[in-house]
Amino acid sequence: MKLKYFLFICVLFCINGKAQQLSLEDCIKIGKENQPDFKIQAVKIERKKTEKRSFSSQFLPKIDASVTHAYNFGSSIDPSTNTREPSNIQSDNLSINAQVNLFDFSKWNQTKIQNLGIELEKMEYQIIENQYELLVLDKFMKALAVQEWQLVLTNQLKNAENQLNRISKEVEEGKRPKSDWYDINVIFLQEKNNLEIAKNDEVVKKTELIQLLNQMDLDVQSLTLEQPILLTSSEINTIINDYPTLKKIDLNNEKLSKEYTQLLSNFLPRVSLNYSYGTFYSQKIKSLADTNFSFGNQLKDNKSQYVGLGFSVPIYSRGDNNQLLQLNKIEQTLNNELKLKEEKRLNDLIAIETKKLQLLENLDQSLNEVLKASDQSLSTTEAKYMFDKVDASVYKSAKNQVLQANYNELNNTLDKIYIQYQLQILRGE
Repeated sequence: MKLKYFLFICVLFCINGKAQQLSLEDCIKIGKENQPDFKIQAVKIERKKTEKRSFSSQFLPKIDASVTHAYNFGSSIDPSTNTREPSNIQSDNLSINAQVNLFDFSKWNQTKIQNLGIELEKMEYQIIENQYELLVLDKFMKALAVQEWQLVLTNQLKNAENQLNRISKEVEEGKRPKSDWYDINVIFLQEKNNLEIAKNDEVVKKTELIQLLNQMDLDVQSLTLEQPILLTSSEINTIINDYPTLKKIDLNNEKLSKEYTQLLSNFLPRVSLNYSYGTFYSQKIKSLADTNFSFGNQLKDNKSQYVGLGFSVPIYSRGDNNQLLQLNKIEQTLNNELKLKEEKRLNDLIAIETKKLQLLENLDQSLNEVLKASDQSLSTTEAKYMFDKVDASVYKSAKNQVLQANYNELNNTLDKIYIQYQLQILRGE
């Protein structure tokens, strides 16, 4: 994976010094490789997998060995003399113990619950992925908007510069008064200033995008964003059944249901088999200094085994189990309400975004007509300005009309692209 990613970066990042070009898909891919949120969630999934126990392993025996060395200081009555005498005893116990749960319904659904816990973490990964894609889309489109607008302003500035050079010549030749040069110079400086502001805004927006991608090797100055293609109506789907947040709520409901069943098993009996094999050593001593580890034959002679079948029936738990069952029911109700709330939010969002998209598409023709008419108006106004038929204010007004028409058409196109890809991400594509 690392080699593949390295080769991908090498292709993108122009070793020969050319402009770095990135598409929306490139940005999402780079971000997923670099963002720590994805790595953190992957570790959480691995942790859940490690916590999981198989169903059969819950019924394997528990085996332990114990060794005890103890002293008992006191006194006892000698039956022959009926007098009390000191009785200090050193004792040593060695044993191996085993316990097997034969029937324990409290473990019955544990593996299923753990599997659902893993699936919930995986779904959380998809939620993080979905939210991150929406965030990248937002930053990408904002950076793309100022990049494209800067190109429009650059073309406008070239036009103003040509007019400035032409007027300067005519002023030098005495064909125009100096005041005409002042007028066109103001227009040129204003448009130059507007371009500088747009360039600064572009640097800020692209820097924000790079920071989000966590790829600081990208150079803002040479970075060019590729405009995503507009999708057709058939490519846009507004179905939200697979939206990860809703799927996570459904999984959580399933997990709560299994946990409820698990709680009910606390009222059922449990059967266990116990086995113990051990021996002991005991000797009377006068004091701690008299401790003796000469076990002799006691450890061999005192061997014993224990086999027991335990049957446990819950009778009274101070209402703890009932309280847990009630809390589980409340959690399920809360989960259902959260699902209804999320479904409404998504349906409302998709409905309004779909309506916006329809309205933006309806504007296409009129915006195109306005831009075409503005270009024609500017052409005729430029011709009149060249022959001194109109003043600089009229020429500037015609340029502003073209600029506004370009701005409106660019915004309309980019807004359509944003909504289309937003809807695609919401449905998990």
